[in-house]
Amino acid sequence: MNYKIWLSAALMLANTAAYASGPGTTGAAFLKVGVGARELALGSAASVLTEGANAANWNPGKLAEVKGKNLSASYNMLFIDESQGALAYATPVSGGSAVVGAGINYLTVSNIEKRASDTNTPDSKFSNNNMAFTLSYARPEVRPGLALGANLKYISQKLDTADDKAIALDLGSTYKVNDAWTAAFVMQNLGSSIGPDKLPLTFKGGAARSFLDGKLAAGADLDWLAQDERFYLSLGGEYLLNKNFAFRAGYQFGHSADKLGSGLVGLGAGIGLKFDRFALDYAYVPFGDLGDTHRMTLGFNF
Repeated sequence: MNYKIWLSAALMLANTAAYASGPGTTGAAFLKVGVGARELALGSAASVLTEGANAANWNPGKLAEVKGKNLSASYNMLFIDESQGALAYATPVSGGSAVVGAGINYLTVSNIEKRASDTNTPDSKFSNNNMAFTLSYARPEVRPGLALGANLKYISQKLDTADDKAIALDLGSTYKVNDAWTAAFVMQNLGSSIGPDKLPLTFKGGAARSFLDGKLAAGADLDWLAQDERFYLSLGGEYLLNKNFAFRAGYQFGHSADKLGSGLVGLGAGIGLKFDRFALDYAYVPFGDLGDTHRMTLGFNF
């Protein structure tokens, strides 16, 4: 049981796809786990560079750029008995003057052994189930160059017999400074406590610039996890080899206190394939002594 709990907690130590540790205590810490291979390959520098329905997990303001019906699906087998999945859908409404979306994000740790005493054989087994259901709304051109979006989230966290619920709000924005530069500001997980703990309130500021006639995009994000009192700086870039193939890489600084060993914690790298209605994204995300993870996301346009 101690091994499973340590493994679950250690996974959530990196915002690239994991928890941040610090003086604060938060519930629903799975909300700090990054969703989407494209964004994780960018080292989580994604408040501007995220796209499609999955943008709701990074910056709901970016949903305003969705031009047609879009579905995004992710599933990752992370470590022993630990899995994460997400499904998101977004579509324009009112003649394109707004975008609405819905999504579900979950993280499960199964087969945790339960003992009443120090024995080799467990008395029973239980699971740690975490889920967030999201409704999203975004509007482009609220003012020239400014897009705004919001998520309303219903959060559930269940560990053995404990079952807690919460409601939270995300707010996001993008501002197109000029043809090359775009800035973003995001607030995530503003809401009620879940059980005895506060939600992982996060503030995020970012900027991105395009180069080489749009073939190269580079972004930077600064995240402040208010309850954990931790900063993360993310830098990432994407190069479009052609209209169908992209290379991505990034790094998130701030994991020195996460104690995951000497591996490349914070690194993200991957590729993307895009066709007319279909997209496939892959990300490689190492976790030091815990090993490496491989993330996959499928996207469909209707």
